[in-house]
Amino acid sequence: MDRPKQTTSQELRDDLLKFVEQKFYPGEAVEFAKDRSRLLSWVILWPASWFNKKGVTVPADRYKKIVTDILMTAVQLGNTEAIRYRPAWLMKVIQSHFTIHGDEYYEEAKSIRNLTDHALLFAGKAAVRAPDPVGELAAACRLLKPTKRRPLSLSKRSVNLELNLP
Repeated sequence: MDRPKQTTSQELRDDLLKFVEQKFYPGEAVEFAKDRSRLLSWVILWPASWFNKKGVTVPADRYKKIVTDILMTAVQLGNTEAIRYRPAWLMKVIQSHFTIHGDEYYEEAKSIRNLTDHALLFAGKAAVRAPDPVGELAAACRLLKPTKRRPLSLSKRSVNLELNLP
């Protein structure tokens, strides 16, 4: 009998990207390739970042279900012909959903963590955490965000305003 296999963060990411491609980019491989990095950052990884900021996580299967349910609702209710830029529209869908239902997800994630810790303490075992694909996705989201560069002040710039002619 095989042991159940835990989903890795790469598998979770790839499954969700494949889902987005099938539902929102059917037969448009080139367009999907162009939008892939923004879809990844704005749609697939953003919820992981949200959970991470709240200090909670959910199992990979639950994370996948949350994101796919939101996207399926967008497919069913959205006017896909009126969309001008799909990554931005999908980002807005995900973020507005979390604005409305975020507290529910937070409470669910908090209770999962507490139940797990309590069960491990009751069993007399140290709390050994399983790999956290959602945490790994949140770390990937932080890596993809562009850093803000400070403009150099005039004193630090090497500007030669004089022409030195022989």
